[in-house]
Amino acid sequence: MCTPRRLFLVVLAALITACGGELTLPDDGSPAALRVFSGDRQEGTVGSRLNDPLVVELTDASARPIPGQAVVFEFTSNVPGAELTPEAAMTDSSGHAAAEVRLGTSTGGLQVNARLATAASLNATFLLTALEKKKNKPGRGGGGGNEDD
Repeated sequence: MCTPRRLFLVVLAALITACGGELTLPDDGSPAALRVFSGDRQEGTVGSRLNDPLVVELTDASARPIPGQAVVFEFTSNVPGAELTPEAAMTDSSGHAAAEVRLGTSTGGLQVNARLATAASLNATFLLTALEKKKNKPGRGGGGGNEDD
């Protein structure tokens, strides 16, 4: 009589034999995911440095952090006057890599892509907004102060 367990073992053995017995799994600790950790959807005035760094997190297939890997940060289009510092950063013991952003001279939305230097398919995108500088309003009552600072 064929029990469900015996049938399962026979089918499993047949599958392993059909595949040549070579099953390749990712090594423990291999990069599997790069995701935005913090700093997404920030806004600031043109030419200013954003308050928070852009931070990504690199993990393996078991969601464990991977240290010591290079992550490249780059704008997805030409942004005059904009800067990323550094343009490449190593992941720390928590799997985090970070870059500071100085917005360029143009207003509007912009994107920064972070990618693993050794595997461009592992990437994450930050959406940022550069706002127009506020214009000074004339002071009321002769105070002369700038109420927009």
